[in-house]
Amino acid sequence: MKKMMQLKKTSLLLTLFFGVITIAYAKDTKKEDVVIEDPALYEDQMLDLDPLEPLNRGIFVINTFLDGLLIRPMAYAYEDLVADVIKDRISNVLDNLASPIVFVNDLLQGEGTQAMNTFMRFFINSTFGLLGLFDPASDIGLDQKNNDFGTTFRRWGIGAGPYIILPLFGPSSFRDLAGDSAGYFADPYNWYMRVHHKKEWIYARLAVKALVKRQQFLELTERLDKTADPYAQYRILYMQNRKIIDAIESSAVPEDVIDVSNTAPLEAIGK
Repeated sequence: MKKMMQLKKTSLLLTLFFGVITIAYAKDTKKEDVVIEDPALYEDQMLDLDPLEPLNRGIFVINTFLDGLLIRPMAYAYEDLVADVIKDRISNVLDNLASPIVFVNDLLQGEGTQAMNTFMRFFINSTFGLLGLFDPASDIGLDQKNNDFGTTFRRWGIGAGPYIILPLFGPSSFRDLAGDSAGYFADPYNWYMRVHHKKEWIYARLAVKALVKRQQFLELTERLDKTADPYAQYRILYMQNRKIIDAIESSAVPEDVIDVSNTAPLEAIGK
């Protein structure tokens, strides 16, 4: 019993530390969607979108310190020491575990065709792909699409609310925070582990997901951290990414969306 309690505490601690990542920055962002922008160009917009800026900047400094102290070195170790084939298998399993939540949100958004695509991906990869280790679904044209409750709330017309920096978990908004919370409690994997008193496996999954994401963003974060105002750059990327997504969904590109046509091929940052 004591060993189990110690394991749970250790897993929770790892999860908290791994939370100092940029998952929220990279939500639904592709590597070609990244560009370094002049924050002054968006100063007026950010006054309205980021009313909590003094508080957010303070939390950002703490998150950045913790990231440099532990998470970034671990991400570099994962990148250098783990073979690419193993990293691919881990990413595949994580993507497959996320499929039920993607499926639910496809349905909630009225995307029947995409919901069937997501269901078939999950079925094929969970069986022929050996519980998601492999991705045969993509080989037959069933491509992956990310989806979450934050996107569903946006499609339902719920406003994003203020931009916020969460301790340990980074950039978000009130809407995305509510969406992430809904996803956590609705996830069948998390539900199963809670019912069977195996919460340490929930924390382990979150920790591995955070480490994988942090490793994918190393090149980009190194670039952004060298700018004059990293906080402003991360904020622009997060905000403009959400506008790009809205533009794709509405087929109307906002005039102030960042031009991403000539950006470097970097793995993007965005919970």
